[in-house]
Amino acid sequence: MNEARRILASVCAALALLGGCTASRLVKQEKNPEYSGKPFGSVLVVAVHADELVRRPFEDRIVARLGARGRKGIPSYDVLGRGKVEEAALRRAIAQSGADGVLVTRISGVDRPSWTVPGATIGVSMGWGGFYGYYSGLWETVNVPSQQVSGSSTTYSETRLFDAKSGVLAWRGVMETRQSDDLDAVLTQYIDVIFNAMVSDRVL
Repeated sequence: MNEARRILASVCAALALLGGCTASRLVKQEKNPEYSGKPFGSVLVVAVHADELVRRPFEDRIVARLGARGRKGIPSYDVLGRGKVEEAALRRAIAQSGADGVLVTRISGVDRPSWTVPGATIGVSMGWGGFYGYYSGLWETVNVPSQQVSGSSTTYSETRLFDAKSGVLAWRGVMETRQSDDLDAVLTQYIDVIFNAMVSDRVL
C-alpha cells in the first residue's frame, strides 16, 4: 500500500470498527444556523485527493448511500476529471450536473507521534557451556544505541456541504481517524459516521 492509500486508510479508519472500538470519531459537527434551505435532493460528491484509488471508492460509496436514501449522487470524477480545476470550470461542472448541493471532503492534517528509545548496555551469555563459561560471559556486554520510533498516525479530515446555487455552507464535520490497514472497512465506517451525522442534522 503506498503512502497515499495509507493516509486514506487513516482518514478512513474513521469508518471501520464494528466491534466497539472505533477507528474514527466525529470531533465536530455543525449545521449553519443561517442556512434555511431544504435537505439536498442531488449532491455532487468531491473527494479532494490526488490518488484515484482513494478518490473514486470514496465518491462511489457516498453516491451509493445517497441513492439508498432516495437522493441523487454525482461523483466528481465523472464531471471534473483528475486534479485541481479552476473556479470557472468548477462552476460550469456544478451547473451542468444539476446538483443542488456540493459535498467536499479533504484531509486537513496527519499527526504521526514519534519518541526516542534510549540506548542500553546488555549482558551477553549464550550456549550450553559450563559454569565458568556462563559466569565469564555475564561480563561481556553489547551496547545498543538509542532509536527513533514512530507510532500509528492519526488523520484529520473535514467534510463540508454547500448549497450549489448560492455557495453558502450548510454543514460541516471534522473527523479524527486512527491508522488502519483495512481500507475497505475503514471507508465503510467513515462514510457511515459522516452520512448519519448529516442526516441527523437534516441536511440530507
